[in-house]
Amino acid sequence: MRIPADCKKPLAEGRLLLLSPFSGKQHRATAEMASYRNEVVAALAEQIFVAYAEPSGKTERFCQRIIEWQKPLYTFASEANANLISLGAKVLDENPVGML
Repeated sequence: MRIPADCKKPLAEGRLLLLSPFSGKQHRATAEMASYRNEVVAALAEQIFVAYAEPSGKTERFCQRIIEWQKPLYTFASEANANLISLGAKVLDENPVGML
């Protein structure tokens, strides 16, 4: 992995942490790896925002797992997100305070 120049100083000073659930042996991303990465990130997050998830799609199934973990899941107020809202996603206010 190449570390961008603007990240080198904060990394050396201990102000930046780079995490990866993968060893250095993986050179190409796969759908399975992306799914696993997303789960690791969601597990570490206090709250998750998803702008849209296709009904019955992979992102919706991922959101269902987030809800099962009892993590706060947020989305936009839109009829297109009715599936997420019915799963238990919270609708963002227009001016959220302390969110994201």
